[in-house]
Amino acid sequence: MKPVVTISGGGIIGSYISLRLDFNNIDSIIIEKSIKRPPPKERIRTLTLNPHSKNLLDELGINLKYSKIKKINVIDGEGTGKIDFSSTEIDSEDLSYVVFFDELQSALQERVIERTLFEAQIHDIKESEINDPCEIILSDKKRFFSQLVAGCDGRNSNVAKIASLEPLVGDYKQIAMTFTARCNLNDLNIAHQIFSEKGIFAIMPLPEYSEQSTHTIVWSVDNTKILNETPEDYVKANIAYFEKKLGEKIEINSNILSFNLLNHHFQTYVCGSVALIGDAAHSIHPLAGQGINLGFADADAFCEELISAYEEKMFIDKRLMLKKYEIRRKNMNHLMLKSMDFFVDLFRSDNIYLKLLRNIGLSGVNKTEFLKKFFINHASGNNKI
Repeated sequence: MKPVVTISGGGIIGSYISLRLDFNNIDSIIIEKSIKRPPPKERIRTLTLNPHSKNLLDELGINLKYSKIKKINVIDGEGTGKIDFSSTEIDSEDLSYVVFFDELQSALQERVIERTLFEAQIHDIKESEINDPCEIILSDKKRFFSQLVAGCDGRNSNVAKIASLEPLVGDYKQIAMTFTARCNLNDLNIAHQIFSEKGIFAIMPLPEYSEQSTHTIVWSVDNTKILNETPEDYVKANIAYFEKKLGEKIEINSNILSFNLLNHHFQTYVCGSVALIGDAAHSIHPLAGQGINLGFADADAFCEELISAYEEKMFIDKRLMLKKYEIRRKNMNHLMLKSMDFFVDLFRSDNIYLKLLRNIGLSGVNKTEFLKKFFINHASGNNKI
């Protein structure tokens, strides 16, 4: 066994990279520490894909059920500021697509299962000369050589620790809650986002809707507002506020998943034969649904650079190839992270002047065609580097 790329982490991004490389006749192996599990019976967690991410999946024949979002209404629940984003403003059919997390992950994993080692983990990576293969040592002592190691193993990346890479870590001091519900909103192609003192509330159409479930909801709230109650209690006590804003009843019909919101970003994405990709390299606030799209953009850039290096030469100049990947992605990801931090701080503030500023800002952007197109193109993945 001597793969070109050893991928640590068999989630969505790691599986996508392996499948993409296979399409280009480049060998890879996935090292996944968990056991092989069937998808959960209750589908709650969703992802929002931008057009670029969806196109990447389409090219590999990954066909899923998804809902189309053609318009996003954003309002400041404590004021009059609002902004509407529409796909027609960038001459696109759709702004984004909602898919079930487990369905996307399963669809990708099924395509790469033959080259996935489950219940395995990388224990050490021994580097040699610059462009020679590195030696991979697994937790069960098995050894093999590989040209590159793609760290796709999430926030607490094992590969990053082995490579002695240290992230900058931040805490939003918020909790995110997600669940499915029935809501009789008129248009199932519109997403709504409401910023208020009760949290950041987003409601989007489900990929498959029925009489029981029509929408997915992602709701983040400051920890200080939920100290003495459970997420379930907080949702039940405060959801009437958003029902009033939307003008429709929201009937919760699933369990409520919750998790703490942190962010992290590495100053360096590459070291020796190692590249950090997706959540292994960075994480951001879910208010814009861009985490998975940044991961796909990373994976796309990594694959493009590797495929290009293979087409040009019989061997890989690892240092050059990985540096090109890092240059393409690190600053773009850092910009998105700082942008999300700015919006979170702006909309959680009780300062009367900041409240006035955000109302003026939202309405101002809504009236400025250039700025609206810039934000939409950036979120949709059209501003690719």
